[in-house]
Amino acid sequence: MLQFLLFVYGSCLGSFLCAAASRYATHDSLLFPASHCDWCLTPLAYWQMVPGISYWWLRGRCAYCQFPIPPETIVTEFGCGLLLATWHHPLDTFMIGWLLLWIYAALCDLRTQTFPAWVGAASFIFVPHAPTFTTISLLLLAYGAIRLIWPRWPHPWLGDGDLEFISSYWIAWGSLATSRWLSTACLLAWLVHPPRLHQPFPFVPALVASAWLWWVLLA
Repeated sequence: MLQFLLFVYGSCLGSFLCAAASRYATHDSLLFPASHCDWCLTPLAYWQMVPGISYWWLRGRCAYCQFPIPPETIVTEFGCGLLLATWHHPLDTFMIGWLLLWIYAALCDLRTQTFPAWVGAASFIFVPHAPTFTTISLLLLAYGAIRLIWPRWPHPWLGDGDLEFISSYWIAWGSLATSRWLSTACLLAWLVHPPRLHQPFPFVPALVASAWLWWVLLA
């Protein structure tokens, strides 16, 4: 029963993260106006905002203008539900909170290929495992180096946000887990975005999907 309730709460949280990422992309306030279709701007009824169920009921389209609802909405709601359902111990809060934070970043990256700078700083609070002085020091050093060096790099092959995510994962989990995680993320990115010369694509969603996959499988 507890896991079911956690799944429901997680789905609601996933729905909120989708809405927050959408507001980030359009530069709207998180609180105003009320939830609406991103295309026709018609306010949504309560039955159109039930996580998971409404997407299937509406067949993935706005009830008013029939514009497609982004498929990542249902994926995020279901994925966050499963993620929260893996909570078994207070220490799991760190990893789940850290992943939820980066899921928000991934949704922003998917829409704009950017995400708020505060996400990297806020991830200090949710370092996987209980944070230690050494962990925090290494993260500060890594983030400081990225912020100092990367803007001056002539042709960066990876975004600074991607590096922040990778460094925090490596510091928390070690080289072996990071290599496994990165390999899976690269495979997912290659399947979704076949290689195209000099054409950037959002990589944070692939990193998050890989991290989510390994956590849910091993939880």
